[in-house]
Amino acid sequence: MLHKLHRTSAIIIGLFILLHLINHSMIILGAQNHIEFMDAIRVIYRNAIVESLLILCILFQVSSGVVLVWKRRGQRTGFIEKSQVWSGLYLAFFLINHLAAVFFGRLILELDSNIYFAIAGFYVLPFSLFFIPYYFLAVVAIFVHLASAFNWLLRNKIKNPIRKNIVFLIMFIGIGFALILIFAFLGFFSDINIPAEYLKVYQF
Repeated sequence: MLHKLHRTSAIIIGLFILLHLINHSMIILGAQNHIEFMDAIRVIYRNAIVESLLILCILFQVSSGVVLVWKRRGQRTGFIEKSQVWSGLYLAFFLINHLAAVFFGRLILELDSNIYFAIAGFYVLPFSLFFIPYYFLAVVAIFVHLASAFNWLLRNKIKNPIRKNIVFLIMFIGIGFALILIFAFLGFFSDINIPAEYLKVYQF
C-alpha cells in the first residue's frame, strides 16, 4: 500500500517537476522568456488548492521514501538499485530545502521566487561553490531516480540487457541536461543580470 501511495504522489510531483524543468530550459533563450513562461504556468500551480496538494505530496513523498529505504536497508544490490536509494535520499534533501527556501524568500524576504531567486547564489562566492553542485545533482538525481524506477517497474517486461541500456541512457541524458542547465544559469547562452535585491541576500 505504501509503495502504491508513494508512486501516486510521485506522479503528481513528477508532473510539477516536468513543468519546472521545461520552465528552467527556457533560460537558454533568456531570463525574460523564462519569466514569461513561468507567469503562464503559475496559473496552474500557484493557487491555494494545487499548491497545498503539492506540498502535502512532497512531505508524504519524503517521509514515505525514508520509510521505504529503511525497510529495505541492506537488501538492495547492484548499481541501479543503490542508485535509486541515493538519488531518492538526495531528492528528499533537495525538496525539503527547496520548499523551505521558497517560502522563506516569499514570506520573510518578500521576494518573488523566480529564476533570479533560484540562481542568485551562483553569482556570489563562496555560495556558488554550494549552489552549482546542489542544483546539478538535483537534476541528475531526478533522472537517476526515474531510470531506477523504470528498471524496477519493467523488470518482468523488458529483457535485462536492453532494460539496463535504457536505464543508463536515461541517466546519461540527465547528466547532459543538468550540465546544459548549469551553463544556462551561468549565462553561457544569454546574458543574465541578477537584480540587486536578490544579490543582497548573499551579501553581508
